[in-house]
Amino acid sequence: MIVYLMQKAIDRYRIDVNCNGKGLVKELGTEIIEQERGDSLLEWGAKLFYFDRRKCLEVANFASKFTLFLVDIKVDDLPNIGYLISSYMFDIFKDDHDTTALLARLFDESPIFVFSKLQDKRCINHLNHTLWHFADDGYILHDYIEDGILHTRELNKSFNTGMLVTKVIDGEKQFLYPAELLKSLLKQRYQDDSNSCK
Repeated sequence: MIVYLMQKAIDRYRIDVNCNGKGLVKELGTEIIEQERGDSLLEWGAKLFYFDRRKCLEVANFASKFTLFLVDIKVDDLPNIGYLISSYMFDIFKDDHDTTALLARLFDESPIFVFSKLQDKRCINHLNHTLWHFADDGYILHDYIEDGILHTRELNKSFNTGMLVTKVIDGEKQFLYPAELLKSLLKQRYQDDSNSCK
């Protein structure tokens, strides 16, 4: 999968998005970008924001606008960004066996996360709008602190199951919940395979 970072995140995390490593790692990163670019279910945009002076990332899926807030992300945490994203996704759908099975398949098929520069204007607009209007520029995280513990699972579930986003489908603007849209897109992606097995 590809995580496209806004320039501020590239600068603060000192990521060389043109390199993605050296030698075989660079070749693999380049190959993944070439293969997966344009498959919006495998593409994520990321925006840096701060909470309590800690670097955080807002990441959003291009296809579904499924959005996660990753808190206190240090440079050394970046190689684990795929694990963080998948963990929150599985948690949000933990009571939906069919969707978690489809998510497992998606991550099995695209297990490696690489970085590139974000240029998709729709995703940039979504990240900016969501951080400002839903997350109050990060201040909403205070509402999810209880007994000194920040409950990011509840925060991420709250957005993806409770906030409507707009999506143009068949030329018509629709309002959908990101979790429901992601679920629908996963079913569409694997529908032909599941039908052929019956």
